[in-house]
Amino acid sequence: MAAREHLRAKLTKWRGTAAQAGLRGLSAPAAGLLCECGIHLLLGAVLSGAAVLGSSAPFGVAMTAASGTGLCGAAALVGVCFGYLTLLPFSSALRYVSASILTFALAFAFYDVRLLRRPWAMPLAAGLLSAATGLVALSPGGWPPEKAAVFLTELVMTAGGAYCFRQVLLPMRRSREDREMNDRRRFSLLVLACCVLISLSGLTLWELSLGRSLAALCALAGAWKGGAPAGAVLGLSLGLSMDIASGETPLYAMAWGAAALAAGACAERPRGAAAAAFTAADALAVLWTWESGLRFSILYEVFLGSVVFMALPERLWDELVPLVCPRRDLPPGQWGQSYARQQLRAAAGAFRALYESLRGAFRAPDNDNDVAMVFDRAACKVCRRCSLRTGCWEREYVNTFNALNDATAAMLDRGKGEPGDFPRHFADRCLHFPAFLEAVNQELTALLYRQQYNSRLRDSRMAVCRQYGELSTLLDRAAAELSRELTPDPAAVRKLEGYLSGLELELETEVFRDEYGRLHAHLRGEGWRTVARSERIPELERALGVPLRATAGEEELTLVQQEPLMAVAGVAARKKDGETVCGDAGTYFKREDGVLYVLLCDGMGSGDLANRESTLAVRLLEQFLQAGVDTEHALSTLSSALALRGEETGGFTTVDLLEVDLFTGEGTVYKLGAAPTYVRRGGGVRRLTGSALPAGLAVPDQGRPDVIHIRLEPGDCVLMVSDGVSGTGEDDWVCRRLLDFQGDSPKELARSLITDSPEGATDDRTALVIRLAKRS
Repeated sequence: MAAREHLRAKLTKWRGTAAQAGLRGLSAPAAGLLCECGIHLLLGAVLSGAAVLGSSAPFGVAMTAASGTGLCGAAALVGVCFGYLTLLPFSSALRYVSASILTFALAFAFYDVRLLRRPWAMPLAAGLLSAATGLVALSPGGWPPEKAAVFLTELVMTAGGAYCFRQVLLPMRRSREDREMNDRRRFSLLVLACCVLISLSGLTLWELSLGRSLAALCALAGAWKGGAPAGAVLGLSLGLSMDIASGETPLYAMAWGAAALAAGACAERPRGAAAAAFTAADALAVLWTWESGLRFSILYEVFLGSVVFMALPERLWDELVPLVCPRRDLPPGQWGQSYARQQLRAAAGAFRALYESLRGAFRAPDNDNDVAMVFDRAACKVCRRCSLRTGCWEREYVNTFNALNDATAAMLDRGKGEPGDFPRHFADRCLHFPAFLEAVNQELTALLYRQQYNSRLRDSRMAVCRQYGELSTLLDRAAAELSRELTPDPAAVRKLEGYLSGLELELETEVFRDEYGRLHAHLRGEGWRTVARSERIPELERALGVPLRATAGEEELTLVQQEPLMAVAGVAARKKDGETVCGDAGTYFKREDGVLYVLLCDGMGSGDLANRESTLAVRLLEQFLQAGVDTEHALSTLSSALALRGEETGGFTTVDLLEVDLFTGEGTVYKLGAAPTYVRRGGGVRRLTGSALPAGLAVPDQGRPDVIHIRLEPGDCVLMVSDGVSGTGEDDWVCRRLLDFQGDSPKELARSLITDSPEGATDDRTALVIRLAKRS
């Protein structure tokens, strides 16, 4: 899921860059069809080179039968013919190319026959046509029993391969619901993968085969993620396919079956243990065949696959392995989690489809926005009964057109027409010029109102459309959160149980580490409140070897690894002179995952309206961030919502947001029209500014915040101020004040900044100081 999210973000960024450069890409359906054709073309070329049982290559014909007609079928046929003609001897290639062409021609000629739409029809037809071409090509050499057996096996492989390939390729053209994996499709995908690897096994370098190395990699990953039973089946299947390709003693099936069984036994352990077990078991299996001739190449290929397995990110296997190898049985408590994840992904897909359909449906309103219509409508009102109508609009039409065209630019710049905008000869000749000018101004005003209305309507529609897109992204991220696997920590469990036994407590314990390696522990049962006492926490820290933060629930105690950094904050605010409330609002809070957020919003103007806008923005952002919503998505959603709300209230607000990971010190500053942020690190002060518009003012597709990455260490300070402190002039005094700050009291620094501002209390003023320190 994370890989898909990363790819989607990259594509979205590329589309935005292309749009800014004036480039227009393919529509989503056209791009999808192009990708499908490319997949069919590539698979056809690769599968046609998968030779088994000596010189038989039935899988290209099977690919043609599985692809059907249309562009995808034609692409597959081109790839199959190209592969056969380049990878096989001409006589053998001619036979398989003929069978492939006949299979495609049959499907194309009788595409509307309902019988051929049955899942078994085209595979059976491909087998029969392959038999016909084979009889013609192979009959002159006679039919000894061995040759007949190979020929019949080839026909079965053709029909079976076509059926399996169809199960994999056909769902590509269907809806998302029809693409869900089941056991039949997993088996079919495994058959397709084995056939591809058979073809790639012929690519060798120093006796090392690319196909066999990839097969070992797949067997190891499947065993680690799927467990011993599923891993053994996968290893045996991949090994058997390599043995069929080599035509020698079935060594790979035996070696990889045993190796996958050993790696599957390490499914709950780090993947280094699984790789070591797989390599060791494979080596032992190879040593068993010493008398029949030792193959060192299989050892090197397994070692290469293990190295690649360790180098690739784990999330890649989380996405790929379940396609061919079902996950291990979930504990009863995680079935609900799995179901919720599937439902969230389905809902995200529905909202994404709604977003795409709405975005393509929005068009510019069909309205009379042409400026020429202003003069046409004014003429219909005034000139219809004029005695000079024929002369002005027929005989002298060119002169009239030029006169009106000369007046248009000045009218549009001013928003109304004046007598001086029209040429003198036109104004003197017109018998009803004052009435004509009044009618023109009325129509021009109506035109400008219509343009303004259409613009706001378009912006509102796009804002609503973007909300659906943001909602889809949020649901996808929630599903990804549910997909994160927690790694049990048996060593920490033993330490915790040893500590509890010393207290003569028998509690149900769970200890695991998240994707960042941070420890989490849960204690349930009678007596957990004894452990929750403050004097027990240091003892638990010494027992587990990490600093801890305890959270007591209704029936359990949760222990979370404490972050090594802490923040000391100081806030001061002062309202504008003559106002009852301050228009600025701010807050700071820390999430359960150790991320600190500091937020400062400055509403438009001052007083009650500004206070309402800034307070609303702070409250919404805090709710989004506490719920785990991505910061950029939260800010974009807020900006769109305030823009819609601003159509009634007319308000907006700046946003200055600091995000700091208290485990690593990595931080990010997000800005929407906010005043500068000042970061003191070491002996210097860095001034951070942005160019984004405030939340509620951003135009469609330009509501993204300015993003500035920083790194903080103990002793560093961050100062966030509203524009009432920094002002519009020089702010060197703010930098000097922060540089001279000794770090004793952030609150005193904040108070001095709002009190000593050189511009006085001409606007609301707020200062928020954060100093990082090392937790003792």
